[in-house]
Amino acid sequence: MAGDNERQTPPRAPKVLLADDDPDFLEQHRLMLEGMGFVVVTADSSEAALAVADRENPQAFVLDLMMERADSGARLSRTLRRDPRFQRVPIILLTSVAEEMGFEFQRNPREVLDWMKADAWFDKPAPVSELAATLRRLLAERTAQPSEESPAR
Repeated sequence: MAGDNERQTPPRAPKVLLADDDPDFLEQHRLMLEGMGFVVVTADSSEAALAVADRENPQAFVLDLMMERADSGARLSRTLRRDPRFQRVPIILLTSVAEEMGFEFQRNPREVLDWMKADAWFDKPAPVSELAATLRRLLAERTAQPSEESPAR
């Protein structure tokens, strides 16, 4: 039918996996991201996040740095990067205690993020407009770059 061909399907909202062991922050960030137009799936631990990632195949990750273990968000990020499906997927870390744990984001942000295999970080609670803008920018960059190339630093 001609009508079916003329109909434009709206672009699908990017699916983001949000992982945080604090139920209040998990709900707060879920609501904020959904309000900014993202589809959000959640997990309350690193183990649950791996299962949800496998099942849902998200286009981006927002991970709490400090979950079950002191650096479980970083461990989760590095684990996700080893999966071929997620090597180029944006990963953003959220934290409220980085300085106390010895992560020097303020002094050496690129070095810390490279070690964690993440793309960006925010203090909790993350400013929703900045978090959404960073997610959109990273998603656009990954879509625009051929998969063989790595981003310039």
